[in-house]
Amino acid sequence: MIFSERHGGMIEPRGFSRTFDALVKRAGLRRITVWPTRHTCGTLLAFLKVHPKVAQAILRRSQISMTMDIYTHVVDTDRREAAALLADLLEDPLIG
Repeated sequence: MIFSERHGGMIEPRGFSRTFDALVKRAGLRRITVWPTRHTCGTLLAFLKVHPKVAQAILRRSQISMTMDIYTHVVDTDRREAAALLADLLEDPLIG
């Protein structure tokens, strides 16, 4: 990805980070780096069941395996169903 400055020049990665830090500070948020925002975006795309190839393009990942390994495990349907079953079991008055 190439980001440009206001006058069209390329932004140095450190400059992008400084700009991002300033925006986060101005918004009154705790300091975060750019990476967690990318991870959050990928996790939300997986949760919304966006096709992995579309998520790969949005996240600008070069390999689909990277997208699948990092983000899709978070919302695996089988795991979600297993967690719901466990929660139901723990809420059972005879057990809990």
